[in-house]
Amino acid sequence: MRTFTSKDDKVFKAIFADPSDPFLLQTLLSLILKKKVNHISFSNTELLKRNVLERAKLVDFLAEVDGVKTHIEMNATSPLWLHLRNLNFFSTIFSKDTEVGQSYDTQTQFLHIDFTYGIPKSKNIPCMQEYKIQSDTLIPYLENVRIIEFNMDLIKEMWYNVIDETKKQLYHYLSILDTSIEELKEMEKDEFMKRYQEKLEKLNQNIEFTSFLTKEQDIQFQLNTERLEGERHGKKIGEKKSKIEIAKNMLKENCDLSFISKITGLSLDAIEALRK
Repeated sequence: MRTFTSKDDKVFKAIFADPSDPFLLQTLLSLILKKKVNHISFSNTELLKRNVLERAKLVDFLAEVDGVKTHIEMNATSPLWLHLRNLNFFSTIFSKDTEVGQSYDTQTQFLHIDFTYGIPKSKNIPCMQEYKIQSDTLIPYLENVRIIEFNMDLIKEMWYNVIDETKKQLYHYLSILDTSIEELKEMEKDEFMKRYQEKLEKLNQNIEFTSFLTKEQDIQFQLNTERLEGERHGKKIGEKKSKIEIAKNMLKENCDLSFISKITGLSLDAIEALRK
């Protein structure tokens, strides 16, 4: 029987974006930021649409971390459009939160973090890469924005070779996010790893949660197959019809509207119309 790990963004959110128990997230972010995180205020992860034609935007994690607007994405793959999509999400957050009254807020700090799997080795991206918006002479364009990406496959492969103890601990914690429960049981554990394993086991024992994940994958496979067939025969109309049929079936299963929108790409208004 397959067990789910935090490489799946929904498992990651369920374990780390838990307002009732922020210990794991506080520990992880404290190591990333190299300072103790004291307060996390969780935010709604569904971003507002700017017009009725825009598709719903659901981010993996959004919170204010000791005053820093923090956006995290768990990326199970690294397609060519990944950075563009995530920057689109981040830009929406940034633009929404920088307008204060009749002026722009230049003081609030913004942090975007990518945990990314599947980065090709040919790109030579290190375990951790920080991106900044600046000129070729290192003059910052925006001083209140940080973007950090973790190469999760490389971290899992190389964490034990890291000399710096703080960074080694961070990479060790990140390496277990795609580690099975059986493998975790064989490892020596500190408080972080014990609590992480406990949460992961509870999720995998939750039939309602795991069936939801399996259902989503089945629907995604179905949608991908229909899309490929449509593209192969140039049947764009058929593709739209297949999305509508999938959405109708999901409505019958009482799936959340935002979830349906994410899977099919249909707007919330279009999905609402299918109910009538």
